[in-house]
Amino acid sequence: MNTNTTNELSNQAPGNPFAVQASAGGGALAAMTSNAAVTSVLASIWIAKQFPRDLVEVTARMNQACSRLTLAQSATYALPRGGTTVEGPSIRLAEALIGAWGNAEAGWKEVARHWDPKGADGSGCNVSECLAYCFDKETNVRREIAFSVPHTRDKNEYEDGKKVMKRVALNSERDIYELCANMASRRIRACILQVLPGWLTEEALNATRKTLENGDSRTLPDIIRSLEVKFREYGVSRAMLEANLGHKLKETTKPEVVKLGKVFNSIADGMVRVKDVFPDDDQPAREPSLPKTPASAPAPKAAPRTTQAPPSVTAPMPEDGIPGLDVPEDVPSFGSFEH
Repeated sequence: MNTNTTNELSNQAPGNPFAVQASAGGGALAAMTSNAAVTSVLASIWIAKQFPRDLVEVTARMNQACSRLTLAQSATYALPRGGTTVEGPSIRLAEALIGAWGNAEAGWKEVARHWDPKGADGSGCNVSECLAYCFDKETNVRREIAFSVPHTRDKNEYEDGKKVMKRVALNSERDIYELCANMASRRIRACILQVLPGWLTEEALNATRKTLENGDSRTLPDIIRSLEVKFREYGVSRAMLEANLGHKLKETTKPEVVKLGKVFNSIADGMVRVKDVFPDDDQPAREPSLPKTPASAPAPKAAPRTTQAPPSVTAPMPEDGIPGLDVPEDVPSFGSFEH
């Protein structure tokens, strides 16, 4: 039976990995498990101090990783925001960089669950309280982001001939885990990018850019066909791609291919929904326009289309002041650029 209480899933305090709390159930096994976890963390810190990172080796590992075409293709994301396009390093690049940095770890964990009677459109659902983190064991620098994940999914239903989006509760533990993991991925990326030095991220982006320019031996038509196939897996047709580009797909230039690749990464990593970039027939694309004219007034001459948002539209402030955290939440996790 669900209650409004919070059920703790860990003996560790969310903000302090070394603080051991008393177990609700007591017993020697819980105490041994907690002590073993603390001992493991302290041992890893001691090892990191004994074998400090070499920045020359870090740079070499970073360049080696960024020279791979598969990583370069999935290294950056791009998503529409306030009439402009926001770009940045993807979770795939952040994972590669934290591996090259060494003596650090990043991930997420579920720390508690509680019942929300108003969730799932009033039907009630469980909510997971999660924590994403990145910890540099050598410098003892740690970044954390706490977040809540309602156990719901969107479901399209038709009422009176109209499509209605409803939220239904999830019951499968596998679905719940995948949902939490998807919600955690961009927060892990944000934590990693706060721990890593800025110069490493900038050099990695430059290295992946060079790999994209020089590393793909395929012809441009072959790249376009491959990209079209990948988009089709997420329900994006050629007509939708051409509407986004404003011309035939065969006329796509290399810079446009690179941009489409970044958009695909955003969709594949769950940072943006397909319908936000490629609206379907039920949700036509929103374009900046003049205020509606009353029926009695003569229609003004059509103004040329621009990519700028109207003055009243402003980009929302990022959640917690961290770039990339103000993107849609209700998106399934899809994977990386390569399939």
